[in-house]
Amino acid sequence: MNYSARTSFWNRLTVGTKIGTGFAVALAAIAVIGAVSYRSTVKLTETADWVDHSHKVVESLEGVLSDLKDAETGQRGYLLTGDDHYLEPYLAGTTAAHQNTADLRKLTEDNASQQRRLDALEPLIESKFSELKETIELRKDETKGFEAALKVVKTDVGKKIMDDVRKVISDMENEEKSLLKRRSEEARASAQNTINTIVIGSAVSFALLSLIGFLITRNIANRLGRITGAAERIGKGDLRGERLDDASRDEIGQLADVFNNMVLSLKNLTGQILSVTGNVNSAAQEIMASTQQQASSTKEQAATVQEITSTMQEITQSGSEIGDRAKQVAAAAEATSVASRSGVQAVQDTNRTMEAIREQVEEVAEKIVALSQKTQAIGEIVSTVNDIAEQSNLLALNATIEAAAAGDQGSRFSVVANEMKHLADRAKECTVQVRTILGDIQKGINSSVMLTEEGVKRVEVGKQQAGVTERTINDMNSTTVESVKAFQQIIGASNQQQIGFEQVTQGMRDIRQAAEQTATGTSQLEKAVSNLNALSHQLRAAVEQYQI
Repeated sequence: MNYSARTSFWNRLTVGTKIGTGFAVALAAIAVIGAVSYRSTVKLTETADWVDHSHKVVESLEGVLSDLKDAETGQRGYLLTGDDHYLEPYLAGTTAAHQNTADLRKLTEDNASQQRRLDALEPLIESKFSELKETIELRKDETKGFEAALKVVKTDVGKKIMDDVRKVISDMENEEKSLLKRRSEEARASAQNTINTIVIGSAVSFALLSLIGFLITRNIANRLGRITGAAERIGKGDLRGERLDDASRDEIGQLADVFNNMVLSLKNLTGQILSVTGNVNSAAQEIMASTQQQASSTKEQAATVQEITSTMQEITQSGSEIGDRAKQVAAAAEATSVASRSGVQAVQDTNRTMEAIREQVEEVAEKIVALSQKTQAIGEIVSTVNDIAEQSNLLALNATIEAAAAGDQGSRFSVVANEMKHLADRAKECTVQVRTILGDIQKGINSSVMLTEEGVKRVEVGKQQAGVTERTINDMNSTTVESVKAFQQIIGASNQQQIGFEQVTQGMRDIRQAAEQTATGTSQLEKAVSNLNALSHQLRAAVEQYQI
């Protein structure tokens, strides 16, 4: 389409259509910005869901490893004490490990490489549980007992299996961390795309609105100015002005045609008045009709401009509210960022405290094991004392028999033998009491060992959870910082858009004022024409001042 064709098409449009087209283009640009921003936001939400999915996979992997440690802890407690009460962690760990493995299978069903690693991990877990079960069964067997179970433990088969399990779980965690990093980068890219779309789209919308407002203002104001200038010349009595050439078919074009017709009518009227004064009444009626039509068109135009001005004021108010809301959200995001940094510091302090607790608990465990060994040594000494008491009792019995056989000569020896037997009985009773006390001490030591191992394990789990919390807070802090930057850019773009709307509104007020001035002038012209009949007797003198 060439320039002349575009100009012809533009000229055929009404003023309302031109203004509506301008705002339609601006609204279309805003709609495109909203659609692209919505799409980027949806993608950002999906990426966040995948990040949460990766965290769940890592949590399940750590759960499997923790369950195996629980089962191993229960096995050790049972091997040491032979008490079925210590098998509870083993049974719970077995059930939880299978449940976590099933959860991992479901969570990673979209990842072929992770599924293959699970295929390798499940046999290792079963092998570990088989090894634990074998040692427990050997410990339960009265003919084999603790030594047979300890022999199996010393083969290090269970340790090798656990090392393989840790390697597979580490590989799976590394892949999930890689996926987590990639998905976090995708989330940041989506956020940046949204920001770019809003900033660039707002700038383009502002430019379009400014250009359209300028074109519409120039198109209306210049043409009205030409008509006003021609009217001023007519008011001064100059009817020699050129015809107003306006090819548009809008309201102003129609006004120009009417004005041209009016000027032509004035010229004809003046000539006719100079020749025939009697036709003044009919000419005045024609001028009256033309003036009324012009006044009606001017009022319609003023009403249209008033509606546009009201709409622009509403849009300006909405833009101001959006800017205020964006500032509030930016302030809240900044406060969240500060809280996240405090949370990271608190988690780091917790990690250091838990590490110190773990070292102290391990030191206590070593001292308890040393105490257990000394208690066993005391038990052996008590057994020796008991044997000595048994031998002394037997010796005293033999001495009593010999003293009885010796008669009066062995009476003193019999007294000594009775005292030896009495001392042997007391020693035997004391060894029984000491053995009972040592048994109670041994049980307490075994319980302390189990509780200490449980404490070390819980400290490790707490440290791992604190690490996950620290990473999560760091990720949240990074996302919050990006959000603060995005809202600051949105606030800047909203302020620029607000300025543009205010400029357009001011332009519409100027157009409305010009239209009202034109309507006032037209009303005055209508009053002058209505008085024309009353002044017909002065018409000749008045007409002579016009130059045709």
